[in-house]
Amino acid sequence: MAFFPVLIDWDGLPCLVAGGGRLALHKAALLTEQGAAVTVVAPKICEEILALPVTPVLRRVTEEDVLGKALVIDATGDEEAQKLLSGACKRQNVPFNSACKVNDGTAIFPAVHRQGRTVVAVSSLGASPAASAKLRDKLAKEVPEEMDAILDCMASLRPLSREWFSEQADRREFLHRCLDAMLASGRPLEEEMVQEIRDSIR
Repeated sequence: MAFFPVLIDWDGLPCLVAGGGRLALHKAALLTEQGAAVTVVAPKICEEILALPVTPVLRRVTEEDVLGKALVIDATGDEEAQKLLSGACKRQNVPFNSACKVNDGTAIFPAVHRQGRTVVAVSSLGASPAASAKLRDKLAKEVPEEMDAILDCMASLRPLSREWFSEQADRREFLHRCLDAMLASGRPLEEEMVQEIRDSIR
């Protein structure tokens, strides 16, 4: 199965979490943090889930629960429910995440680090969540504390590069050298340094 990472705006998207225990809690919390409209279906739902901004439904999950959903997660630990949801999602073309049987899913949760507008996500495609988390933590250390300010600086330099350089290759070199300098120092460039880099390319 060929997975490709895509960042999606989950705000308001309807999602289903089947299951009412600790595993379901983790998945429901992740989705509600992103603003998704989460429905949790299970015969019993733990108090921690009920404290989240979710719609609880106290019964066993059915195929109809999949209809209209942007994502379905099975966290029941029940093989029969997992097969029911997997089949329904395939028929409805709905992304499906199986918390208990990773290889049956069409959507995988990566290990994520968020820092302002920078998102670092690592996945081992279910082979080793621990390996994904360790690699994520290593990459997160490479993100400067002032990364948002660096991004603001890069955004302001892009139109200037078009103004200063007629050749695409020169614009690319200018922007890459500016970014390399900022990542090395961990902070945005002063105007004097920008001018110095510009002049060195002319």
